[in-house]
Amino acid sequence: MDLASFDTVKSAGEGAVMEVLHPADGTVLKDDNGQPITITLMGADSEKAKRRQRAEINKRLKSGRNTKITAEEMEENGVNLLALCTLSWSGIKLDGHLLECNAENAAMIYQRMPWLREQVDTFVGDRGNFLKA
Repeated sequence: MDLASFDTVKSAGEGAVMEVLHPADGTVLKDDNGQPITITLMGADSEKAKRRQRAEINKRLKSGRNTKITAEEMEENGVNLLALCTLSWSGIKLDGHLLECNAENAAMIYQRMPWLREQVDTFVGDRGNFLKA
């Protein structure tokens, strides 16, 4: 077995499609045309995600030993990382309008919809989602 087939850094950077699930019953949510609502995401092992995480750690280290991070800052960092990992989506509608996929909208929707943020966070962190079967 060639370990290169398990290169999660490369495959996580290429992204994988997550179907958005209903927060209560776990069924796949559908758009107005009956198609699954999806979000294409990079994995936590992607080089882009790792660079972002390292930048946050370096920022904390440079600010000194006595610098404290608040829960709000931790949450914001997590939301921004997930927004960075969001490559595209289909069928994402909010308040009657289809949303363009960009980092600002992704951060806004993940902040506003904690159940969706949780799904995205779980998907991004699961290496199995980024390995080809």
